[in-house]
Amino acid sequence: MSTIKGKARQTTSIERVSEGADVYIRMLRDGTVGVADLIALWSLEGRIFTGTAGSGSSPETFGATGTYDATTFDMHLAIPSSVVVIPLEYTVVYEAFGTILLVENVLQYGTGSVVGTATADIPTSSNPNAGVASKCTLNFASATGTALTTIAEELWHDSLQPVITRASAEGNVVKERFSYNWKDTGVLQTVGPSQQLVAFAAAQAGTGFIKFVYAELPVGSV
Repeated sequence: MSTIKGKARQTTSIERVSEGADVYIRMLRDGTVGVADLIALWSLEGRIFTGTAGSGSSPETFGATGTYDATTFDMHLAIPSSVVVIPLEYTVVYEAFGTILLVENVLQYGTGSVVGTATADIPTSSNPNAGVASKCTLNFASATGTALTTIAEELWHDSLQPVITRASAEGNVVKERFSYNWKDTGVLQTVGPSQQLVAFAAAQAGTGFIKFVYAELPVGSV
């Protein structure tokens, strides 16, 4: 009878080897074979990161153009040469739109962009005990910077036709939540290395909240 052996590793010394190399079956610390969902395993490894803009009753101020301005980033993620990023979820919740203008949400990636004056955010690891920190630089609410010189792809685009200003006593209800989720497409899109992932949440005078969740992996392991 054969004996199956595995390495019980969940958060430390996770091995990433070359294509075709023989490896032990990966097990969790209780001996469970690591055949769980891929993203669940990345989560335990601490390689899923979350960044947010705005919190509680203090929303972020979005780009106020009524249509997206390629130089004003509501989110800007700079990816270095050592890692790649897989965007999993990007959600915008509006608290205010402003007056009657288009509301436009865009998620793009490419090269050549430079963030302007912005609010820096340190992404939180899905498992802080794993000791893995994001190597990317994340900023929100960027003033005028340098637009992408090359747009590799527009991952997502969603908009809302002109809306009215919502007074406190009015019953006007419009769509307030816009979200990209990889599950909707079934595609794990790899971005990087040495690229930027940018997002726009344009409205005439928009304020609200952003949550961005992504996987970050060493460039040689994807």
